[in-house]
Amino acid sequence: MAVRKTPYGYIIANGRIAVDAEEAEVIKRIFSDRISGLSGVKIGAALFAEHIEPFTESEKKAADRIYSILNDERYCGADDYPTIISEETFAASRASMNKKTFGKEPDTYTILRKMSFCSECGKNLAHFSDQTRELRWRCTKKGCINSKPRITDVDFTASVLEVLNAVIETPEMLDTGEQLTEYVPDDKVAAIEAELKELFAAVPIDHERVKAKVYELATAKYNCCTYNRIPYITEELVHIIQGFTPSEEINKQMLTKTVEKITFDKNKVITVTFKNGRKIAAKEGEICQDR
Repeated sequence: MAVRKTPYGYIIANGRIAVDAEEAEVIKRIFSDRISGLSGVKIGAALFAEHIEPFTESEKKAADRIYSILNDERYCGADDYPTIISEETFAASRASMNKKTFGKEPDTYTILRKMSFCSECGKNLAHFSDQTRELRWRCTKKGCINSKPRITDVDFTASVLEVLNAVIETPEMLDTGEQLTEYVPDDKVAAIEAELKELFAAVPIDHERVKAKVYELATAKYNCCTYNRIPYITEELVHIIQGFTPSEEINKQMLTKTVEKITFDKNKVITVTFKNGRKIAAKEGEICQDR
């Protein structure tokens, strides 16, 4: 590929630097999206998804290029370059980029992105806008069946909200059916019990041997017991959920306190996995519970 001699958005015409009309529209869009609150990563992901050159190599490199463009003062006339955006637009973009985020709570979409995965390959989901500027979710792995625009943001968030509201209304849905403890005797227990039976049948009874064998049996039985924390976690989740009421928007506090991850499969089924391992899916307005 030939080395470009001008910044993206410009061309050399008649020996002079001029504005490339088509690329200039992309530049204006980048600054507009940044001022609207979109990050460079999200803007880059959108251009990458739309196959707009030169943002097609990878989402990471697309994001790097976006940040480079957002910091380039030549787009507002510096160094005698033709103006593509106004100084006010450039300043507004910089102000948006320089907002302090330290100590700021993540918004709902930030939380959703971190906990949302493709059930087909396990990669994180990307939240981006397509050619129509409609927000969608897709897998970040190239070649995955879910790597192309698969579900709209409206459908994705509605499904998650539907599951959360269903659980709020019916906390019993979180019950996994698992027991706190389980005792499954093994061959060693059976052998010790057989030995004890013989000792009790002997006359006279050797009390010291019986006592030692009883202790051995108790230890063997204890080793056959398993402890399961899931019922405790479930009880804690139910207690947390009782502090919320059904709403029309996803409550990020409930999301972070109760949900482990969210997955999206090739059939556009959204499954919410809670912190006790309970999986509840939403598809076409129906709630499906997976034991």
